[in-house]
Amino acid sequence: MAPLRLAAAACAASGPIAAALTLSPPAPRGLARASEENPVGSPRPADLAAWANGPRTVEASTLHHAEVRSLVGDYNLSIAAYGRWEDSMVSAELLAGNGRWETRHVKELCRLYRESGAVGNFLDIGANIGTFAIPLADCLGGGGRVLAVEGMPPTADHLVAGILDSRLKNVDVYPYAVGASGDPRTVTMSLNPVNKGGSAVKGNKPFTNMTDDQLQDLFHPGKKAQKYAQKVVVKEFSVPLTTGDHMLYHNPAMKAIVIAKVDIEGYEGRFIRGSNTLFTKYPPCFMTIELIPEWLERAGTPAQEILDQLTAWGYKDVPTLAGLMKSNVEAKTRTVVQRDMAKCLQRVRSYASQQ
Repeated sequence: MAPLRLAAAACAASGPIAAALTLSPPAPRGLARASEENPVGSPRPADLAAWANGPRTVEASTLHHAEVRSLVGDYNLSIAAYGRWEDSMVSAELLAGNGRWETRHVKELCRLYRESGAVGNFLDIGANIGTFAIPLADCLGGGGRVLAVEGMPPTADHLVAGILDSRLKNVDVYPYAVGASGDPRTVTMSLNPVNKGGSAVKGNKPFTNMTDDQLQDLFHPGKKAQKYAQKVVVKEFSVPLTTGDHMLYHNPAMKAIVIAKVDIEGYEGRFIRGSNTLFTKYPPCFMTIELIPEWLERAGTPAQEILDQLTAWGYKDVPTLAGLMKSNVEAKTRTVVQRDMAKCLQRVRSYASQQ
């Protein structure tokens, strides 16, 4: 997950560099009909046994052990962080020794789960290294499963390493990008050099399309490239793409999502477009979603359309576009809830009992 406190250099370009780039977003399409087209991909949870002998994309030596405190017991959970110089946000915070990253937010989601009957599943779209997925899997215990979606291969390695080290048995990992049904079956994802949670589908953030000189100016402003032994490089990965509706088709656990977190660096709208059946019939009762209008616009999904669609699907506490535009970065991550919460929780309990 991208941090709620963002360093400008870690997330998006500004000033003359950003102005020099022209991004061409996909053409907007109707939200309701997008998921009625041919589904993309055939998603299945990854077999975590494939990681038993170590990570698949990165070197084992690059996995840095960090701990977070369990929210429900007197013990610690493990997260496999990046090195603090590779990831100056989430990993650096965890490795600083305080074992904290958005602890209050994670604790609140655990509280909502417990107070809502402790049944149902948690959907984590953009799981990053697991700062939400791992403690919430522990919080759910035997009451539900975590469906963790993380398309960036090196980050998925870190996520799975933490799950295995924490000995969690209730996590399904989906190594996919998510989007709309008409999207390509694969997308190129760009790994952010200094903020791994800020990685994005190529073209959705300025840094993904920058020249070498522009990258140097962005990440080392005012410095000359030759002063640095290691050149700034944006690694790219071809990643399979699927939709929320196709995940639903292949996994009945999607019918019993009590809480969802959606944070995929501007692709939130494309996930919404590919999840019409999910949100029409089986909407998560609580959903935390990042809504940054500029990033949504670049992905071809205007923020107002997304806000209108959330309202149509029965959510309250949906922000206005004017409110989002005036908010700081932290306030652009909002939690929306179903208006008829009793009905939603009853449906979740019904489908959870069938798992």
